[in-house]
Amino acid sequence: MGPIRFGQSKEEVSAALGEPITGWGETYARWYPFHGVGIDTYYDQESQTLAAVAVDACRGPQVTLDGTPLVGRLLSELELWLDKTASTLEDDPTLPEYVDGLRFGPRGESYLLSLGLILRCQQNGDHARCRPVFLAPQWALQGQEWIEDLIPEREWLTY
Repeated sequence: MGPIRFGQSKEEVSAALGEPITGWGETYARWYPFHGVGIDTYYDQESQTLAAVAVDACRGPQVTLDGTPLVGRLLSELELWLDKTASTLEDDPTLPEYVDGLRFGPRGESYLLSLGLILRCQQNGDHARCRPVFLAPQWALQGQEWIEDLIPEREWLTY
């Protein structure tokens, strides 16, 4: 994911992005926005290290997976890619059953947990654009039910 890596501290993420942390209080105990680069970062409570990154659909950097651009796309544009990708992940004997294939969250978001990816929507005018959330393996492998507890409500309720 560009210059940042899962497991980095907030200070390491800040240095890698070249954007200072302007405040870190209770509000930011698990979340810190880097507005200049268009991402929100989420941190593991125990280790205080980077565990998830959400890319703003309107201001964030373009991220591709297997050559497919994800950020800011209409989800309908990604439907065929999602189906094809999910079919390659089903029945993988190395993964727990609860993370293989394509899953859907309570708000309709697509989960590809074996890839550490959630495709969320972010309103942009008359359209809902793709806001990908990338998860560290230790979070993704906990399963969909736990992810909503690990990532603060701010992510789920704001977009």
